[in-house]
Amino acid sequence: MEIRLIIAVIVVVASIAIFTGPTVRRSSQKDKVYGGALAQAFHFIAIAAYIGVVPSFLCGSILVGAGAFGLPLGFSLLAIAFASLLIHAIAERPIRVTVVKEDRGWTEEDARSSGL
Repeated sequence: MEIRLIIAVIVVVASIAIFTGPTVRRSSQKDKVYGGALAQAFHFIAIAAYIGVVPSFLCGSILVGAGAFGLPLGFSLLAIAFASLLIHAIAERPIRVTVVKEDRGWTEEDARSSGL
């Protein structure tokens, strides 16, 4: 294998390994995943694949060549991310419908604090 190809693969894998964990935690804190292990797994896969898109486009195009490595890998990771998000949504939707968020309506405290 060519050394530039190996460097590009290492950069893509390293960026996925470094940034996926914190991004998954931040995403789960912002909007909780209710769909169980299947939904969490595909949520993780989608984030990991999506994080690898930009490094693969950039490093693959600069080091190896756009048509040879950068674009095919980038579009493949993007397709994996979208397919994983679709499966995540299919697993998550039935559970989310049953989780009812409490609607307090407009309270007196909200009226006082709104400034209207």
